[in-house]
Amino acid sequence: MLKDLLQLEAIMVLLVLTGIWLRRRGIITDQGRDCLTDVLMTVILPCNIFLSFKTDADMETLRGFLVTIAISVLIMLFTAALGKALYRRKEDHQQKVFRYGLINSNALFIGLPIIQSLLGDAGVLQQTMYMIFVRVFSWSYGLSLYTGVKSDWKASAKRLMTNACMIAAALGLVMMLTGFRLPAFLDRTLGYASNCMMLISMLLIGVVLSELDFRQLLWKDVWGFTAVRLLVIPAIVLLGCRLFRVPYIVTATCTLLSGMPAASLTAVLAARYHGDAELGALLVTVSTILSAVTIPIWFMILQ
Repeated sequence: MLKDLLQLEAIMVLLVLTGIWLRRRGIITDQGRDCLTDVLMTVILPCNIFLSFKTDADMETLRGFLVTIAISVLIMLFTAALGKALYRRKEDHQQKVFRYGLINSNALFIGLPIIQSLLGDAGVLQQTMYMIFVRVFSWSYGLSLYTGVKSDWKASAKRLMTNACMIAAALGLVMMLTGFRLPAFLDRTLGYASNCMMLISMLLIGVVLSELDFRQLLWKDVWGFTAVRLLVIPAIVLLGCRLFRVPYIVTATCTLLSGMPAASLTAVLAARYHGDAELGALLVTVSTILSAVTIPIWFMILQ
C-alpha cells in the first residue's frame, strides 16, 4: 500500500513540477491559465463527477449502505461547522480557501487506489456510497463558499443550480438510482475527458506555485490546517465509529477517506473565483506530502 501511495505522490509531484516549468518558460501564460481553468471546470470536472456515480448498486444495495451515507453526512456537516469556527477571523479571500479545504478532501485520486489496495472491492463500494453526499455537498455548500451565496441568495442559487458540475452530480445520482447506462461510445468519450482531471489540475497548481515564495511553507496556519485535515478529523471519525460499534469495513473506509489531503480543487477554485490561490496551492501541497506519512499510520491504528 505504501508503495502505491508513494508512486501516486511521485506522479503528482512530477505533474506539479511540469506546471512550474511550463509557467516559468512562458508556455502557460495568464490567458492560458484561465483557459485551462475554464476547460477543467466546464468539461473535464463535470465528466469526472458524472462518472464517479457509475455503479451497479441497486436500491437494495443502497439501503444496506445507509450507515456509510449517514456518516459521510455527519462528517460534511461537522467539517463545515469546524471550518466556520476556526477561520471566522480570517480575511474573506483566505477564509473561503481554508473552509473549502476542510470539507473537500482528495478522496478520489488518492483515496480510490488506497481503498482498493487496502480494503478491496468491498471498500470501493463503501467509498462509492460515501462519495454520494460528499459530491453534492462540495458542489453546493462548498462552491457557495467561493461564489458568495450570502451576498445575493437568488442569483447565487441560480448559478449553483446551473453550474455544469452541479448538473453532472444530479444526472449522476439519477444514473445510480435508476441503473441507466450511457451508450458505450459516449461513456468512453466522457472517460477520456475525465482522465485529464489529474493532469490539468496538477499543472494548474504548478502554475500557481511557480509564483510562490516558498518561505510561506513555514506559515503556521498552513501546518495547523494540515493537522486538522489529516489528524483531527479522522481521529474523531474513528472514535465515533468505534463508540457506536460500526462494522469494520465502514469504519476503515470512512476514517481513511476523512483523513485524505485537501482536494486539488481547493487551489483551482480559488484561482477561478478570486480566492487566495497561493494559499490553496500551499494547503494542497503540504497536506498531500504529509498524507504519505499519516495514511499508513491510520491504517495501522485501524488494525
